[in-house]
Amino acid sequence: MLTEEPTPGGYLLMDWNESPLGPPPAAVERVIAAAGQLHRYPRGLMTEVTELAAAHLGVTPEHILLTAGVDEAIDITLSLAERAWGVEPGFDGYVERAAANNRPFRGIPLDADWQPAVDKVDAGAGDIVYLAQPDNPTGMLYDIDWIRRVRETAEYLFLDETYHEFSTRPSVLPAAADSAGLLVYRSFAKAMGLAGIRVGCLVAEPALIARLSPFRRFMPIDAVSLHAAAGLLSSPSFITRLKDHVLTARPLLAAALRESGLFAEVRDTEANFVMAEPMPGTGEHVLAALASERILVKECRGLGLPGWLRISVGTLADQDRLAACLATVSPTHAQRPGSA
Repeated sequence: MLTEEPTPGGYLLMDWNESPLGPPPAAVERVIAAAGQLHRYPRGLMTEVTELAAAHLGVTPEHILLTAGVDEAIDITLSLAERAWGVEPGFDGYVERAAANNRPFRGIPLDADWQPAVDKVDAGAGDIVYLAQPDNPTGMLYDIDWIRRVRETAEYLFLDETYHEFSTRPSVLPAAADSAGLLVYRSFAKAMGLAGIRVGCLVAEPALIARLSPFRRFMPIDAVSLHAAAGLLSSPSFITRLKDHVLTARPLLAAALRESGLFAEVRDTEANFVMAEPMPGTGEHVLAALASERILVKECRGLGLPGWLRISVGTLADQDRLAACLATVSPTHAQRPGSA
């Protein structure tokens, strides 16, 4: 979401999971300082950011492959497999990139609690399974034993830890360092506050990274993005500040939504957003009230979750503004599930 105070003609975005604390100051300073060098190719920057990312994640540079965001990471890893798998509803990027790379995609259904509805996935040799943990778009964690069973059957498991810093579960990065077939993706967008750049990294055992490296495009990441990433990783205290803010503000946002009396269910998550389902007959009134105050939330029909709203964690002032807007919606519009 936007960090500045809403301007008269602007929007308060509470749907794109943007940093409520703004960009990392060290990243901004590095980009400004490098502006005079934008006529040059980013020689050495890929190596610098790779080394900084490796140090931050506690692995060696040989375990790291920088990519231009998760889409390039998916494209590269699809070179390993004949078929792709992922949960449904789930991140549409996995489906879209599989189609773009002429790989069939097989869905793993989720139940009403947004947990895998099947105990076993029939993936095997030639298969890569894509899972986000915490999940995108639900923000949920799957049972670790279920993930382990997937890992035991599929030839490759791609675990997307874009939202990891906001989660209570330890990272699987230590296992990826020496486990053939396990790939972990880490993003520079969410907890690092750099959603405006397309940088992330794959972490895997060195032999697998070496196998994937030739599939990366020549200089796939622009100089501005690399300088921003280098600035952040050279002064990573911002990550802790943003994480601490989200972990403090997220339950407050969920509580405010529940207290409004407008939602049949509010699900706290392990990401930087909350999921909320308006009561029958209330959704349109909620969205209309938010629109009148130029507050944008994500209506999740396009994510395979009709009737649900995804609302990002903001500043405490942003969340107060959201709560005040919801207070203008008449509770008479709400109809409890099962009522006449």
